[in-house]
Amino acid sequence: MTQDSRGLRIHFVDGSTLAFTFPKQKDNEIAAELAREAILKERMIAIEADGALHYVPFDNVKYISVHPVPEKPGKHVIRGATRRD
Repeated sequence: MTQDSRGLRIHFVDGSTLAFTFPKQKDNEIAAELAREAILKERMIAIEADGALHYVPFDNVKYISVHPVPEKPGKHVIRGATRRD
């Protein structure tokens, strides 16, 4: 993965996951934040991968992990946490 590469893993309520790697999408942090807000508002994400367009509605999504963390991840984000199971 290059320095501008990003990763996304979608965790579903049934325990399955779906993972993607992709290049940086937005050079502008404000545009990236607006895109994140739109995805959360629409409750669906669309991902073009391997010649197909994948639509993932949030109905059966437990959570989504994105890396690396954006410089400005949005409002009300707890920083520096450690995940515990």
